[in-house]
Amino acid sequence: MPQHYLHALFNAGSVAVFGASEREDSVAGILFRNLRHAGYKGAVYPVNPKHETVFGERCYASASELPAVPELALIATPAPTVAAIMDACGERGIRHAIVLSAGFREVGAAGVALEASLTAVAKKHGIRFIGPNCLGIQRPSIGLNATFSQGATLSGDLALVSQSGAICTAMLDWAETNGIGFSSVISTGASADLDFGEILDYLASDTQTRGILLYIEGIRDARRFMSALRATSRFKPIVMVKVGRHAAGSKAVQSHTGALVGSDAVFDALVRRAGVVRVNTILQLFASARALSTHIQPGGNRLAIVTNGGGPGVMATDLAVELGVRMAELSPATIEALNAVLPANWSQANPLDIIGDATAERYRAAVAACLADDNVDGVLAMLTPQAPQAMTRPTEAAAAVIEVAKTSSKPVLTCWMGEAQVFEGRRLFKQAGIPYFTTPEPAVEVFSFLSAFYENQRQLMQTPGPLSQQAAPDAEGARLIIESALAHGRHLLNEVESKALLAAFHIPIAQTFIARDPMEAMLLAQQMGFPVAMKINSPDITHKTDVNGVRLGLSSGQAVRAAFGDMLADVKRLRPDATLDGIVLEPMVARPHAREVLLGMISDPVLGPVIVFGAGGVDVEALQDRAVTLPPLNQFLARDLIQRTRVSTLLGAFRNRPPVDRDALED
Repeated sequence: MPQHYLHALFNAGSVAVFGASEREDSVAGILFRNLRHAGYKGAVYPVNPKHETVFGERCYASASELPAVPELALIATPAPTVAAIMDACGERGIRHAIVLSAGFREVGAAGVALEASLTAVAKKHGIRFIGPNCLGIQRPSIGLNATFSQGATLSGDLALVSQSGAICTAMLDWAETNGIGFSSVISTGASADLDFGEILDYLASDTQTRGILLYIEGIRDARRFMSALRATSRFKPIVMVKVGRHAAGSKAVQSHTGALVGSDAVFDALVRRAGVVRVNTILQLFASARALSTHIQPGGNRLAIVTNGGGPGVMATDLAVELGVRMAELSPATIEALNAVLPANWSQANPLDIIGDATAERYRAAVAACLADDNVDGVLAMLTPQAPQAMTRPTEAAAAVIEVAKTSSKPVLTCWMGEAQVFEGRRLFKQAGIPYFTTPEPAVEVFSFLSAFYENQRQLMQTPGPLSQQAAPDAEGARLIIESALAHGRHLLNEVESKALLAAFHIPIAQTFIARDPMEAMLLAQQMGFPVAMKINSPDITHKTDVNGVRLGLSSGQAVRAAFGDMLADVKRLRPDATLDGIVLEPMVARPHAREVLLGMISDPVLGPVIVFGAGGVDVEALQDRAVTLPPLNQFLARDLIQRTRVSTLLGAFRNRPPVDRDALED
């Protein structure tokens, strides 16, 4: 099997360090020392024209003097010198580099010019590089620590890819303490060349990597990123933090990396459709890393909670409901089995409160019963040291849970709350590879995130049918409507044009006419039959009710005539600047049990076209009840989009309202 084109970058057999010195505060000097101290077995060449030796090893003046062509160049010199060094690397035959230097795009126009020069030189020589303004990379399995980060990094099967070097160092420090190892640690920096898309493509083929953690501030090539996410997440779970959720955060991201930031809701839709799980905080990323390192795989989101304390159980349940985790309904057979082994005053439901004096045997029986229940996808076992050690023994209870967990493929998460009395129990969980937490919240969050991953995988596998299966739209007619509006300098269609556009795609609309004077309005109303609705027709007015531009239930010609004059007077008074093009008349459609919904499409400047669904009507902005997804859709994906809104709960039978035709709405 041919090697990936980035294999040599991440598995370099030799490295040149440009700018190496013995100064303690020198980034290149730290790079050189880290390579030596991490046990890297390949050749390391320090390059710096100011020194003849670095830490007792020969130092070379330039790339041209190197005794062999290294597979990787590490460049940590002032920004104005980097392009020339890259050029020299290219002339020497080096084809991979990492630029750790700062002072490029993030500092303004001068830095943008330096970065453009750097990328042009790299492209000329066919050099692929990470950075600039990055921490570097680590491959612990070969002792390659090409970063200026301090501390040891354990070898493992998780890959961490981050635009922030600070996040990398924090994750590495946390992971060392918690015994979690990495296959790769990659700080992308400004991503002037290699970005998330190509790095994910490499990690998808990397046999050392089983799960991937991402920290993202912005993306440059949305299509390549989406393609790489979808391809990689088919084989390996991906958990990400994407910052810049709000305007202030997005502005900070742009000043930090210069990256474009798309709508956060649209990014969520992209991630969901790609089969990836997004978390919101670094603590949640930490917790997900711990869970991924144990390779737990929930088959659904139905959680059973076993606890010896009612309070912690309620806390965990509240959060589970907020996160969309379903509290498993225990089967009658499970309840019966538990009644035979638990005290009569146990909770008889989920969460399973097995009482404060719960013994190890009680934990063993409760967890085993839940794992055996087909209605349960995972178990969270919780303990608080509230009873005397003679009754509840945290270490023995932990051992019992571990023993039962080994008999099932369903995930078991644990939360032994406290410190001194539960320390040994947590140590046993760590040794057994069972996710353990100190409080309920991260445990529930991790189950939520991982069950969402496997739910999102169902979306990833959906393949919408070809358009040929649908009635062909009148694409040419739709194009003419849009081109006509653009030709007149308008970017908003009026109501008649909008409905004609919908009709071109076979979306049912009400019969619509335009009247330009009261008499014409009366005649049209008589032709279509009373009652009728009237609305102002203007390319400048989006919300007609704001300017008294709507009249409903007009049941006579006299009412139509009066409404015409009154409406025009109101609109001219409230919007004297608006262009008015008559009044729209439609039959008054009476649907007392109808629900108003919003369905539309927008084009995100970074991520492209997306479909929007949510609550409609005049209060649409106030309700802010919307979900977005990426086209194309099939019925499964359309149903998922609808169910992610609050209005979906009103689409079924509700009080005296019959259910809507969900199949028609999904179609």
